[in-house]
Amino acid sequence: MANEIGLIPVDFEFTSDELAAAKEVLARVKASPYESYRNFKNDIDELASQLPERFVDFAAETARRDFDTHPIVVMSNCPIDDVIPVLSNEDPRSDKLARKTTFVAEAFLAAYAKLTDTETIAHLTVNDGDFFHDIYPKSSMYDLQSAKTLKTLKFHRDFPTHFVAPDFINTITLRDTPENEVYSTFAVNVDVLRELSPSDIEILAEARFTTPVDDSSGASKLKKLDPVGAHPIIDPEGRGLKIFEGRTRGADHEADEVFGRVIEALHRVKKTRVTRPGDAVSFCNRSVIHGREVVHVGDADELAHRWLIKSHTVFSLREHEKYFLDDRYAVVNG
Repeated sequence: MANEIGLIPVDFEFTSDELAAAKEVLARVKASPYESYRNFKNDIDELASQLPERFVDFAAETARRDFDTHPIVVMSNCPIDDVIPVLSNEDPRSDKLARKTTFVAEAFLAAYAKLTDTETIAHLTVNDGDFFHDIYPKSSMYDLQSAKTLKTLKFHRDFPTHFVAPDFINTITLRDTPENEVYSTFAVNVDVLRELSPSDIEILAEARFTTPVDDSSGASKLKKLDPVGAHPIIDPEGRGLKIFEGRTRGADHEADEVFGRVIEALHRVKKTRVTRPGDAVSFCNRSVIHGREVVHVGDADELAHRWLIKSHTVFSLREHEKYFLDDRYAVVNG
């Protein structure tokens, strides 16, 4: 079992009446976010404020948080689709596009983005530029370090060295089972930095580390990203950590030793969350390093069909528009 001292509490839970009301609103969204994202977004822009008032107020409150100290938002009993198909592990994305015909879960994530004044963004190298992504095992990637692994996914920041890194990561659970002990793991950056010496922090701010392109982006057939050269771990603002455990390395012996202490600190301060269907988590990508631990497998078949949907959001699309494809709305060419 994970250390229960580090369990993350729920910030908001929909009541039964609120859940029914929210599902009724989100079920009005008929456009597919995979086939016509602009129409889907237009529906969300119109409907988001019609969600239960207590949730609308809560979302507005989370947008005013200090994300450095309180970067994780946990919600439970959130609206998801009534029918959750079991997807093929050979090609879950294609199977989803063919068989998932309602979009309540996607609409919930999009509505939360709207209510927190953030905007959903896509990357061409991730699922061909979809705005919503599956955390769902894919047989060809079972042993890799991506959302499609069947195994533990080590601590990382999404897009740690990418030229357009999302400000927030948002997930909602569609299928999980208590027979399997799978933990979402989080380490808040300010807690990690507090564990390190001033001399370590000084070295981490220098361009003495390397991180290969992540497995998900590297698998893209539409766009190949060039490797990034040496980079600092700590971003220029002194808050974000550019890390992928098991992939990031120090470019020299001293830097590698310091990075080893960072990894030790991550595991000392980590917090955990067991997700159940209807659980949603939103966290600041700049302020949190996250991962997933498969601690115990009681039902291997259920683990192979565990399913979360994920989105990436930013404070402003305008800040990144120079990187967008000319012919696709809010899709980064990379």
